[in-house]
Amino acid sequence: MLKTSTAHWLILLALTAPAVVLTRDGLTGNALLAPVLLLTFIKGRIVIDHFMALLPVGAPWRWILLGWLFLVLALIGHAFQPT
Repeated sequence: MLKTSTAHWLILLALTAPAVVLTRDGLTGNALLAPVLLLTFIKGRIVIDHFMALLPVGAPWRWILLGWLFLVLALIGHAFQPT
């Protein structure tokens, strides 16, 4: 039986694989940006909830960190938006 942290780490690895495949398939622009940022958000949420142990903590701390993650990813998405 896997420990919970090991299972979450394997999930993070599994979510990294599609991003690697998308970049190797030659996708560019929004076809690449949106899925990679979505996968990154999902992975960030796993880290915040499970590895930082904020899942059982009150909403303000979780919302602050999730908001920060969303803001950073939105800024990255805006910076790499094709013209």
